[in-house]
Amino acid sequence: MAGEVLLSSVADVIIRQLGKAIENEVALLSGVEDELQKLKDTISTIKSVLADAEKKQVQEEQIKTWLRRLEDAVYEADDFVDEFSTHQTLRSQQQAMTGNTLAKKVRTFCCSTSFPLGFRHKMGRKIKDIRNKLDAIAKDRKFHLVTGLKETKALTAEWKDHSFQPEGVIIGREDDRIEIKKRLFDIKTKENVGVIPIVGVGGLGKTALAQLVFNDEEVQRHFEPKLWVSVPKDFDVELVVKEVFKSARQGERSTENITLDQMQKDIREKIKGKQFLLVLDDIWDLDNREKWLSLENLLRDGSSGSRIIVTTRDVVVARIINGPKEPPYMLEVLDDKKAWSLFKKLAFIQEPKDSNLVEIGKEIMQKCGGIPLVIRTIGSMLRTLDVEEWSSFIEKELLTIKQYDEYTLSRLKLSYDHLPSHLKRCFAYCSLFPKNHIIDVKKLINLWMAQGFIKLSNHQERPEDMGYQHFTDLLYRSFFEKVETDDFLNITKCKMHDCMHDLAMSVAGPQCVMLNLNVAAADDDKIETTTHHMSFNFGLRDHQSFADFSVRAKRIRTILFNECSYSSMLRLEKSLDKIDLQFKFLRTLGLSGLGMETVPDSIGRLKHLRCLDLSYNSMKVLPESIVNLHNLQTLDLSFCRSLEALPDSIGRLKHLRYLDLSSNSLKVLPDSIVNLHNLQTLDLSCCESLEALPGDIWKLVNLRHLYTESPFRSIHLPRGLGQLTNLQTLTTFEAMAEHGGQLNELRDLNNLRGRLTIRVYEDGIKSEGANLKSKQHLQYLQLWIDGKMVDDCGDLVPHSNIKSFTLSGPYPGAALLKCVPLFKNLVEFTLWGHKECQYIAALNHLPHLKVLELEYLEAVEYISSNEYDDNVVDGNLLPFFPSLQRLILFDIPNLKGWWKGVENTENTSRSLPFFPCLSQLVIDGCPNLICMPLFPYLQELRLRGTRIKPFQQTLMMKNIVGPPTSSDKASSSSSASSAALLPLSTLKILDIEDCKELEMPYEDSGAILWQHLQSLSILRLYKLPKLVALPEALQQVTSLQVISISNCEILEAVLECVKSLKSLRRLVIEDCPSLMCLPEGIDGLTSLKNLEIVRCPILLEKCLEDTGDYWPMISNIKNRLLIYADCCRPPAQ
Repeated sequence: MAGEVLLSSVADVIIRQLGKAIENEVALLSGVEDELQKLKDTISTIKSVLADAEKKQVQEEQIKTWLRRLEDAVYEADDFVDEFSTHQTLRSQQQAMTGNTLAKKVRTFCCSTSFPLGFRHKMGRKIKDIRNKLDAIAKDRKFHLVTGLKETKALTAEWKDHSFQPEGVIIGREDDRIEIKKRLFDIKTKENVGVIPIVGVGGLGKTALAQLVFNDEEVQRHFEPKLWVSVPKDFDVELVVKEVFKSARQGERSTENITLDQMQKDIREKIKGKQFLLVLDDIWDLDNREKWLSLENLLRDGSSGSRIIVTTRDVVVARIINGPKEPPYMLEVLDDKKAWSLFKKLAFIQEPKDSNLVEIGKEIMQKCGGIPLVIRTIGSMLRTLDVEEWSSFIEKELLTIKQYDEYTLSRLKLSYDHLPSHLKRCFAYCSLFPKNHIIDVKKLINLWMAQGFIKLSNHQERPEDMGYQHFTDLLYRSFFEKVETDDFLNITKCKMHDCMHDLAMSVAGPQCVMLNLNVAAADDDKIETTTHHMSFNFGLRDHQSFADFSVRAKRIRTILFNECSYSSMLRLEKSLDKIDLQFKFLRTLGLSGLGMETVPDSIGRLKHLRCLDLSYNSMKVLPESIVNLHNLQTLDLSFCRSLEALPDSIGRLKHLRYLDLSSNSLKVLPDSIVNLHNLQTLDLSCCESLEALPGDIWKLVNLRHLYTESPFRSIHLPRGLGQLTNLQTLTTFEAMAEHGGQLNELRDLNNLRGRLTIRVYEDGIKSEGANLKSKQHLQYLQLWIDGKMVDDCGDLVPHSNIKSFTLSGPYPGAALLKCVPLFKNLVEFTLWGHKECQYIAALNHLPHLKVLELEYLEAVEYISSNEYDDNVVDGNLLPFFPSLQRLILFDIPNLKGWWKGVENTENTSRSLPFFPCLSQLVIDGCPNLICMPLFPYLQELRLRGTRIKPFQQTLMMKNIVGPPTSSDKASSSSSASSAALLPLSTLKILDIEDCKELEMPYEDSGAILWQHLQSLSILRLYKLPKLVALPEALQQVTSLQVISISNCEILEAVLECVKSLKSLRRLVIEDCPSLMCLPEGIDGLTSLKNLEIVRCPILLEKCLEDTGDYWPMISNIKNRLLIYADCCRPPAQ
């Protein structure tokens, strides 16, 4: 598949720009206006047949050749119109600087220094030449094209209506998941580390299967640490080590200052003595076993049972890794039944009833070859078509796949062919990124904007908003995969499947060229006269400069650097000196992460430049020439930590829409920044040296997003901020009594959405005028009120749509607490540090509340002022916290119970309500709490400095059924049809610390029914002064994997016998001076890999190597840590 020619969206941009130029009074120059109109008419005529031509070029080479000829002329026209518009902009600015009286306009029109007579004649001739060239090509067409053919519609809204997320659909791989899990746990290897290769063609779902296994609950519990690495296409051991290191360090961005030896040491320490799981996803060209062995050698310090999952398309790679004796897991295509299940899920909005449609669907599904990616992509595309179009698709387009050799790509391209032209260009442009590259969605949209790819239907639409719609449309059609979302479920990071990347490179052809280091000089031959966009996955080589790449390609519009060494960066800085001469039509320049210390003046002469990314560089200042970039829309200076100042005249960048200054050392902003009247996004987050914004910030009338959050200090916002009524994002607002903005600045900012934090640190502030109830789009609100307010904070009560509400500080007004039960959409509520609050408003009926955190509430004795039967209305039991999943009670020293008057239920026949969905409970610093709702379905329980009674009461519950599903959460006493369960049988983690009343003598009283804890895997007991021995009932908790006991001064024995604890893999005993013995049977626990005994003098004497009574029992445990005092006696070698 050769690259395709896509010109219709370019023509749209030219027509739009010409229209503006003709309307502008500056264009009324003798001989120019007529030529501009004729050029517009010519391009409009050509545009009318482009949709049909672009569609037919796939099958008809003659049409593609014609489009290739047309391409150069259209791009020449686009560059000319852009240049003409730039001159218009400059002239308008000059007029503004000299005054705009009518007389001056007339003089400027007649005797223009901006447009002298010679320039006007030159423009006229240029327009005429371009028009003649276009006319000649248009007339040379010897084939029929349909005029006015409508393009495929983008149907983002329809996808959203059905909450359709195709990339999340994994059907038909359950058997494969079970088999891989079985190999993980059962494989026999001589070495500590076993390798499981998964082999299959592209698009089969190897990565998805590995993710299913990686995220499996049992796998997550069994392995630690768990690492995921997307392997670079060119298998270089050093690069792979870097990626493993990043994964082990939670993805730290830079490894620049860390040597390879340091990385290897860090990795070894991370995995030493642990059963780790490492996924090496998508290995391509491993060509010899030595490379693999050098990597494998690094990972040998993991304990026995560690595993590596490898995904690859090549069975030869699997044999290099494991040899011929260990067969890989060969992932097969989906059988018809599973393939149809996946196809139905994606192609139909609801279960199809039309037998004819089902028949057509099954025929299309058969052509997908059982490959999930193909099924997903074509199914997603068909979902947007009418029923009549299904038949046309199967009769015409589906038959064309036999014309191509590429098995998977030919099928995927069918979906690409159904994209409208502007989405095709957006998708093809992404071929500039390397495979497995994590793409920042916001930056991607800025790149599309710079190239004019965004299709606008009217002048009211914002390119940023439409760009995100373009992205989501491609995402829902499976051209992208979601990687990361923000708190509001907006997708912030994405990537492309390898097959989709191959498709992007195929359809982009020579227009988009990515140059790779390992292909050496031959890679340069990719560049042709039609190349418009280039990216580099390396720095310039010794013999190279930018001039080498401009010889053939005269109209380069994009240069992106994805990677660059320091030595290459020095050559790059030198090469940039003449970039304006070599790439005069450049619109996007990406120089992120190159470590540049200086930015050359030549960049300021790139008059067509729209997007400049200088993030993650080391310059202290910018050249003054940068303010001459009159077309610049995006300037990214984030993470330039040495940057101390911006050019004073930065306000001359009149078209700037996006300015990212986050995480740098700016101390002040130039006053002229308020002249950026088109600025829509200003990011100042984590600018720790910046104290305040310019006083005239209110002049940024189009500003929509202002980010000022910082973990260490606040940026003072001046008065007048309330005039920025277009603001949608205001991350923080600090109310000031005198010098800053008062809360009434928020009155008219009713377009605010997302998250808002309001801080009040001073006394005497009024809430009057804040008008938060009118801000219906706000989802997250944090109020930090440390000063005494003048009123009851009534104007700080948010709209009832609020989803997350944090109320912090000693003096929040009464109105704020009273309103919380009214927020029916509330998902999270945090109350922190209130000095006078005695009760919490009744929240138990809120249908969506999932997280409740109550912290530092010294006056609270009861959560509710009512008795617990307040959830009975008209004899019907209302749901009790029907959705609550996490509850934290922290440092509430006087808390006695949940309900006033209900402190002891032992003398009543009434049972306590219980949380039907609660999975995590933390009670810390509540020493008087003896009564609360029960929590039978917990997965994690942490008790610190509190009473044990609620835990005991929950364990003694009877007639417990399985936790309710989403369909039967109607009541806490729901008679769900789930199988009967023991209370807390789902508990996985139990921490008990500093519970002074907890005592477990040798004769276990049975006060705690330990045998109920059938899923418990981690037990931690800390600082229990009355603990003498662990209860023998713990022997029945066979799921235990980790037992940790610390600071139990009178503990004498752990367990009498641990033979039944077959899953135990780690035992930690620390600071238990009275402990005398290890449990019987510890030497029979083959899964026990880690034993730590720290400062337990009596027991440690019995563990001395060779002489201690217990040495024979523990000598076979591979990882032993025996610490006697302040020194460590290491395990024997």
